[in-house]
Amino acid sequence: MNASTDIPGHQSAMDISLATLAPMGDGLFARLNELRAQDPLFWSDLSQCWIVTGHAEINEGFSGTLPLLNGKMEAVLSRVLPPEELHRRYPNTLRYMPRILPNMDGPEHARLRKLFVKAFSRKIVEDLRPYVRERVATVLDRAEAARELEFNEGVARQLPGAVILRLLGMSESYLDRLKAWTDGVTRALTSFDPKLEWLDELEVVVTEMVAIFEQEIQDRRNAPRGDFISALVTTVDAGDTLTVDEMIAALILVIIAGHDTTSNSMTLGVRALDRNRPVWSEIRAQPERSVDAAIEIMRYSAMSAGQPRLAAQDFEWRGRKIRKHDLVMLLIAGGNRDPKVFPNPERLDVARANDQSQTFAPGLHHCIGHLLAKLQLGEFFAALTQRFDRVAVLEEPEFTPNLVFRAVTGLKVRFHPRES
Repeated sequence: MNASTDIPGHQSAMDISLATLAPMGDGLFARLNELRAQDPLFWSDLSQCWIVTGHAEINEGFSGTLPLLNGKMEAVLSRVLPPEELHRRYPNTLRYMPRILPNMDGPEHARLRKLFVKAFSRKIVEDLRPYVRERVATVLDRAEAARELEFNEGVARQLPGAVILRLLGMSESYLDRLKAWTDGVTRALTSFDPKLEWLDELEVVVTEMVAIFEQEIQDRRNAPRGDFISALVTTVDAGDTLTVDEMIAALILVIIAGHDTTSNSMTLGVRALDRNRPVWSEIRAQPERSVDAAIEIMRYSAMSAGQPRLAAQDFEWRGRKIRKHDLVMLLIAGGNRDPKVFPNPERLDVARANDQSQTFAPGLHHCIGHLLAKLQLGEFFAALTQRFDRVAVLEEPEFTPNLVFRAVTGLKVRFHPRES
């Protein structure tokens, strides 16, 4: 492992365990600022990994020009059980999860990404806009009637879950299963120390999704429709098509990433707006800029806080000696508050130019579903600010230990309908 003597300027007094960052809530920003000021490419003895908080360094980490691997999920899980035991105990997890795009690298990632981008077309997303508006109105009707509720379950999960099912062309009867599926995957695969019971649960939910998606794919082969599953089945690029396993992996990714990330962004966004109330009026005055406002809210609230990478070989990076198998944590939450790029980064400024935002990950692994997320969040925040004068947070929430996708365990709120 790296020793502190290898790293210029290393000061162990400033070290921090990654496991303690996410539960800090908003306190993590001050810690990331301290680490960036000390060293934007920081070796942590406590976490035994590189913690990257500088905007330029994070861009380099995502660029594909450094020998940093996005995948190797099995290598991470082998710290829990030996490889042969992993395959015996979790056959579907090890068959499908390494095939989702965030767990892939190199030519095979490029090949699949090209096919997925064709299937996840702008037209398929834009065709959902009338349904998104209808769903937003329905969710806000319920919120206005209730006045006080828990926002995570009462509002945030009700929009993206239904939209994802409409995108896929699947029955809304699956809506109640989405939370179990997303929780089962994220708890096991975003933890730095996954427990065996979490991996057991992961295998159960993956097996359930596989059985459902196999039937949905067969149905589209028999009778294609205008939905995303049909697009996966029929997409061709220079004669290349997707296998059933590749389609299933893509659908697992859409369910997990499309549901959890958007709902978390809504919850953290509402909390951010209550802490920055003048911004509410700014969004209301310019609803046509609600997508730009949503991107700034995502930068500020840092739902997408970081992504891990694994060094494929020894190499030098900005004077640091990175060794093969070193873990590198690209902390987007730090890059998106780098004052070298974002003036007054601690301010929520919906007029800010956010072309350098790292929320959707720059480079080779730029989020394929960014158009769908922007559509939903833009429509939601525009309608919310037009219809209500405030959503008041009634008590400060607890943050989950998930550093990849930041979230709160719950958010009790009161809706104040617009008075004029």
